[in-house]
Amino acid sequence: MPHYRQHNNFYKRRGAALMLMLTMLVIGAAALLVSSLSHSAAQIQRDLKAADALAQAKEALIGDAVSQTPIASAGYLRLPDLGFMIGLSPSEGSAAPNFSGNSKDYSVIGKLPWRTLGLEPLRDGQGECLWYVVSGHFKNTPTTDALNWDTLGQINLVDGSGNVIASNLAALVVAPGHALDGQNRALSDPTYAQCGGNYDARNYLDPYASPNAISGAINYFIGSTNNRVTLNTSNNLMVMTGNTHYNDRFLFITADEIFRVVMHRTDFSVQVSALLSDAYFQSVVIAGTKGTDNVNCNLLGSSNRTFCKNWIEMVLLTQLPTPAPVILDGIPTANCSRVLIFGGQKNAAQLRLTAANKAIPSNYIEGINLSAFATPIAVSNRFVGVSVFNSKNPSADVLRCLS
Repeated sequence: MPHYRQHNNFYKRRGAALMLMLTMLVIGAAALLVSSLSHSAAQIQRDLKAADALAQAKEALIGDAVSQTPIASAGYLRLPDLGFMIGLSPSEGSAAPNFSGNSKDYSVIGKLPWRTLGLEPLRDGQGECLWYVVSGHFKNTPTTDALNWDTLGQINLVDGSGNVIASNLAALVVAPGHALDGQNRALSDPTYAQCGGNYDARNYLDPYASPNAISGAINYFIGSTNNRVTLNTSNNLMVMTGNTHYNDRFLFITADEIFRVVMHRTDFSVQVSALLSDAYFQSVVIAGTKGTDNVNCNLLGSSNRTFCKNWIEMVLLTQLPTPAPVILDGIPTANCSRVLIFGGQKNAAQLRLTAANKAIPSNYIEGINLSAFATPIAVSNRFVGVSVFNSKNPSADVLRCLS
């Protein structure tokens, strides 16, 4: 009997030890699970904060661009905050003035100009202030030759496998995340106390070391002061992925997002009408496939000149074979000698990517108008359109009968 009790006590002790070990394993697993869930919850909160900041910045940038006056200035995006103002005095949060190296159509990168946009500093989930990339074609100084809804941005965004996320973007807003590799975000001037750090894009956008680049793409413009300006007017490839060397998060802005708001401004329609009503078109010599090759926007009335430079691509001009009415708003006009057409926004079948595309009338007008149009003399007198641009039907041909 004592021998049996000894064995029984042994198994009881062994069972208790196993239960204790099992309990410890369960507690350990539970702790790991809680830790993992806590980490995931914290990461979700950081991601949500970054997404909210990026959305606010995008809304503010578009709102600022479309609210510029007069209407001919609408659509231009501010330069980034580069850490200085006029005279190069240190400044934080304000859009930079024109500066050395800022050539026409060269893209620029810097911090979001939150003060200029009427915002408090916007930060990502790691507490870093947002950065901002503006295409050279969309920046407000120096301006490109023509800015309109067909203007192509110069930023292409891809994922870590090289798949295109978006192309020809007007701008990017960037959440830089935590520092990677050799990035140094030490304060470079006491003036920068609110956002802190410095203005070298390489210390915020990835990767810091070029050998770590995916397909040779780095998210800053190497070769310029603070890696902030491109060296040419070509499109730049930028990467959004998550790995050891990349953690930038982007929200992009397209030309369509800007101009779908611009076109709803009442003064946009008014300015289109003013352009088409300018007396200059009565006498200019018709030339080129669209009839406007000889148009010199500087010879128009002063209120139409800048708008003409930006939007003359949309305009077509032809001489009628004989004076005749055209149909305007469903009603025949008096006899016209010429017809001036504002082609409107492109439809799904039209292409306006290149100079060659933009020389083809069928990429601007359709139907009866396309069948009748030719230069310098139209094929027929049959032209039909509306007299006023309407943002609810932006592709409609807007016509003027020129006597």
